[in-house]
Amino acid sequence: MISVLDSTALCPPHSIPRHGLQNDSSLPLKNLHLQIDPDIFRHLHPCDCGRFSYRCSRKNLANRDDWVGYIPCTGFCKTVEQSCSDCLLADQQVVVAFPGGSPDIESSYTRVPQYTKDLEALGVKMVGSIDELIAQVDAVVITSLDGRRHLEQAIPVFRAGKPLYIDKPLAGSLVDAIAIQKLAEKYKVKWFSSSSLRFSPGIWKYRTDPKRKDQVRGAIAWSPCSLEATHPDLYWYGVHGCETLYTAMGTGCKQVTRIATTGTDSAVGVWDSGRIGEFRGLRDGAKEYGLVVFGESKVEVGGKYEGYAPLVDEITKFFAGGEVPIATEETIEMFAFMEAADESKRQGGSPVKLADVMAKATKEAEKLVASKLVAK
Repeated sequence: MISVLDSTALCPPHSIPRHGLQNDSSLPLKNLHLQIDPDIFRHLHPCDCGRFSYRCSRKNLANRDDWVGYIPCTGFCKTVEQSCSDCLLADQQVVVAFPGGSPDIESSYTRVPQYTKDLEALGVKMVGSIDELIAQVDAVVITSLDGRRHLEQAIPVFRAGKPLYIDKPLAGSLVDAIAIQKLAEKYKVKWFSSSSLRFSPGIWKYRTDPKRKDQVRGAIAWSPCSLEATHPDLYWYGVHGCETLYTAMGTGCKQVTRIATTGTDSAVGVWDSGRIGEFRGLRDGAKEYGLVVFGESKVEVGGKYEGYAPLVDEITKFFAGGEVPIATEETIEMFAFMEAADESKRQGGSPVKLADVMAKATKEAEKLVASKLVAK
């Protein structure tokens, strides 16, 4: 069963295998709590087949038969239907929600009332606090639109020792992102954060195919890059393209130089191997996703968005006891890349070293973490 933490941004939950936090197959399955993206949630309705869920007989990763979850969305139900004989999805159900929202982000607060009504109409119970949810769940997905809220939302999850996925943006600042990493280490909790773009097969292949991975000499990634006044420029939506860039290039960026105009951003990074990677943020003209990878023997063009299903699979495998698909160190470096790009803009386009922004943010994050530990 799945419960939802924040109806600010609700999307279809994902299948979760039966597993205990102590790796004990005899432990009963509790509820999984989720928060999800409003762009998915607005498509919420029964499947074309008239049902809301499907059951799969495939053994899960722990060699047990029962998976639980709910997919109240045609697109996700079709994903299950098309791969039911060999899938990671099964009966899924949202059971609890906590209506949240951010009063200073219009795309958040204007949607909460209707989302709450829609969930209640589906039989989802609303609860009054995150703590009330935590007591009922095995694992957590946070997808509030507002990255500034994620640190405070993650802290009770970490204290409860529950695995966690945090949707983009990981945080509203590099300081908060590092604080999340440090608190997870303190409480020994596994977690990861990612844009759904990263796992699109045409992008993810540069991480999973050794031949492609080892031959990347440079890359240019682009995506829509709308701005939100409450967040650093690239965090809000440019993060999608930055995830694409990092999937191809990997870690090791040393400095960033940014050119910013009203309609376009260009953030060019130099990696430690001398490779160059560029993110291009689009606000004027066609706003699409894409990637050019410069390889050893050829140049490949691709990087299109291929839906949420690949991300769903990774979350599912992670909650089933699988490895974290993206090292947290890579996620933190990517946010340092975006912070360095902002600093370069403030400095009129001068190159900015990631080490410098990391050092400054880490000092602030250490103080923040200490205050959170004292306040617990």
